Amino acid sequence: MGKAKLFGTIGKMALGAVAPDVLEQGTKIVNDQLEKRKDYLKIPDVKLLDVEKATAVIDKYNFNHSEVPVKADLHYADALPNTIVKMEPKGNTSVAPNTFVKLYYIDEQTLIDSQLLAQEAESKKALKKQKTQE
Repeated sequence: MGKAKLFGTIGKMALGAVAPDVLEQGTKIVNDQLEKRKDYLKIPDVKLLDVEKATAVIDKYNFNHSEVPVKADLHYADALPNTIVKMEPKGNTSVAPNTFVKLYYIDEQTLIDSQLLAQEAESKKALKKQKTQE
């Protein structure tokens, strides 16, 4: 009997002895996770809503939450003031009922700062393009 065939036979015997236990443990893990998640709720996506409406929706689902101001960023240059621009956990995900939700909003000053950052980035891009063409 060759080495490959011998190892193959031993492997099959070991798998036959171990497989039922592994399968049973795997089934137990899956069932535990399903039981744990049966009460999960889907967080509504409140991005782009104003802060008052967003907090009202989150309150309706009885999630504990807080509103957190964001720092100026290029990505927020087109946002509306006093709107939710990001949330954690993300909207439309299933979470435990006691999950804490953070609602990140942009205020007017941060919006202005974000727009200035966007203008600066656009100016740098145009200058770089001009230098490349020269």
